[in-house]
Amino acid sequence: MIAARRRFLEQALGLGVLGFSGGILTATTRTRARLRDFRIRIVTSGPKHHFFGYYGICPWNESGQFLLSLESDFQDHFPSPDEPVSIGLVDSETGEFSKVAESRAWNLQQGAMLHWSPLCADEIIYNDRRGNEIVSVVPNVKSGSRRLLPRPVSALSHNGRFALSLTYGRLRRLRKTVGYEGAEDPNPNSPHPDNDGVFLMNMATGKHKLIVSIEDVYRILVKKHPELKHRHMWFNHTVFNRNDTRFFFLARTRDNKGRLETGMMTANLDGSELREVIPYGTRVSHFDWRNDRQIIATFAYKGQERKHILFTDGKDDYEIVAGQFFAGDGHCTFSPDQKWIATDQKHYGTLEQSLLAFNVESNQGIVLARLSMKEKRYISGDLRCDFHPRWNRTGDAICFDALEAKSGTRQLHVAHLELG
Repeated sequence: MIAARRRFLEQALGLGVLGFSGGILTATTRTRARLRDFRIRIVTSGPKHHFFGYYGICPWNESGQFLLSLESDFQDHFPSPDEPVSIGLVDSETGEFSKVAESRAWNLQQGAMLHWSPLCADEIIYNDRRGNEIVSVVPNVKSGSRRLLPRPVSALSHNGRFALSLTYGRLRRLRKTVGYEGAEDPNPNSPHPDNDGVFLMNMATGKHKLIVSIEDVYRILVKKHPELKHRHMWFNHTVFNRNDTRFFFLARTRDNKGRLETGMMTANLDGSELREVIPYGTRVSHFDWRNDRQIIATFAYKGQERKHILFTDGKDDYEIVAGQFFAGDGHCTFSPDQKWIATDQKHYGTLEQSLLAFNVESNQGIVLARLSMKEKRYISGDLRCDFHPRWNRTGDAICFDALEAKSGTRQLHVAHLELG
């Protein structure tokens, strides 16, 4: 069984699943992690590129029949405002892509921030451009009707009622990788404006308000970091907790050598109880809420290399997760039952990337895949193809973006897990 499975993966992916020692499970010890078996399937195919974008967002609809996907003619340059991407539904069995819309507000890291709407099973959400404005669109994929909302979506609440929104023009200027080309920063000369930051938008009415300004965070951080006075700050990566009562986000600047400096903040939906939960300067990078209070994030713990750290919002009860198994950074995300963590790991020397799963109850993990990224530009830089793992709604499959072995095209992959 195991040998046959490995041959299947080698044929399908061109590389196979590798077993390791030193705390990482080999194929023969899968069941100890309560994973009986698994298989990796490439769902979409070329010659066009198919990918979802960011991690921690479920691409499957309620029934599991379709996955949301983008379809692009290229992956070798950053998209201009005049190069739209197609948005469509991928049949989870056949891999067939059916176009339903297109967007002119997208990038190769986060896509167009695709979501299924929790309020209507047939509605999707994506960011787009209307003139010089970045907006969000809510089409019904069955009826063809659509609503236009005045701000882009950075994160969607689990109940679907609210979205957190960032100014993508400021992101384009200060962090191109996750910005939209052509979007303008309304405060290009202000290091820490008081009229920009995290906005909360009502998904039914489009009404929105600024709930945490960049100036608010600057006033907290500058007490310990006077060097921030003249640095231009921006926010990245907003995420609601599981019961939609609080959210976290990253506050970022660049030092005098252009290197990212980052801290993590949390707040209530009205902006109250704003607090720094991961100290600025610890290189916090990726993250997820485990539940309403616990957060997992990758950052430089006690001056060491980045680790996957679990902690409680408002407390410094930092605990390293998975030891050396999760070595370094990774896009970490919890399964719906909070028992499994999926993450990715880059091997820059060999231009490979791994998909990992770790069971927090059994304290053991497994390498699900290790694939070639072909070229340096696809493992780092603005064009990189991070795996960005995303769980399905039942917690027995993980969707990730990767390069297909023979063609080198960017395609949707799915790891199907047989859990015990």
